[in-house]
Amino acid sequence: MALTPGDYHTAEVFDRECRERLSASWIPVCRSEELASAGTQRAVMVGTTPVLLTRDRIGAAHALSNVCRHRAITLVDGDIQADAIRCPYHLWTYRLDGGLAAAPFMEGADLAGCDLPRYAIAEWGGWVFVSLVGGLPSIGEQLAPLRGALDPGAMETLRIGFRMRFDHAWNWKVLVENFGESYHHIGAHAGTLQHLWPGGQTDSSVSTDRWIEIRHPTHPEAGALKVFVVFPLFLLATTGADRGVVWYRLAPTAPEHIELEIIGLYPPDRASDPEDMERARAQLFAIHQEDIVVCDRVQAGLRSPDAVLGPLSPLEDGIARFRTWVAGANR
Repeated sequence: MALTPGDYHTAEVFDRECRERLSASWIPVCRSEELASAGTQRAVMVGTTPVLLTRDRIGAAHALSNVCRHRAITLVDGDIQADAIRCPYHLWTYRLDGGLAAAPFMEGADLAGCDLPRYAIAEWGGWVFVSLVGGLPSIGEQLAPLRGALDPGAMETLRIGFRMRFDHAWNWKVLVENFGESYHHIGAHAGTLQHLWPGGQTDSSVSTDRWIEIRHPTHPEAGALKVFVVFPLFLLATTGADRGVVWYRLAPTAPEHIELEIIGLYPPDRASDPEDMERARAQLFAIHQEDIVVCDRVQAGLRSPDAVLGPLSPLEDGIARFRTWVAGANR
């Protein structure tokens, strides 16, 4: 079954995709360095589910429900450091592995089942991944065919050099599809990326039914850009780990809304150089401004009664594979 324009703005479809695609996949939620020390607690969203990441005293990472088992308030907002999870409402307290530790003035109440639900969590290449369902192949198994291009050992050494946060009124697939083809370099990025990596010379035929890989010609100074989209939400662009990696951390929150962080990952010596990082951030900011223009207009066009998802170029081979994968949830 093919996707339709309605699949990019309909609440029923978004809810189904959250259940059948986003919740049932490994989703990258942060870097391990952001969850480094014992007592770190970090609130994230996986689809529409609030999740709390923690690191306990023995170094184990946990993914827990971020909703108190008493009156359903979210427990943590943002990032905190504490030796326990304490509800701000009635001071129910949980251990860092989610077990209930204390519930004031609840004598005689049945507190069975009041531990926080736990979700699958894994670390790979310096990223923390979460899945809301168990039983998936490990993230290492899933990404094993990409080890030649995405060496987890090299990726693990990278550090956050800069980050930019955006809120966009787009369906999550609009951004994934824009990221997953370089055909648009000839139009949207005619004054920037097109000079470095001409869109007409890119190759996405090596993509599979689980990810998009786009190969670009080698620029004598900028190197050979590779772009990856591991379905559904692992979006990376790199000219080699020694030069750095750009990670688009994408969090869909509604049919036509996403939260986006563009995060620059670099070798430690570069990541700690503020002038270098400001130059890199400014370059990525300018490119994203060009993407904002076209993605805003795509989302508007998808709501038109005249909207169609037309034929795709061979340069968009990965987009065809992505739509086939998504369509499995949209029947």
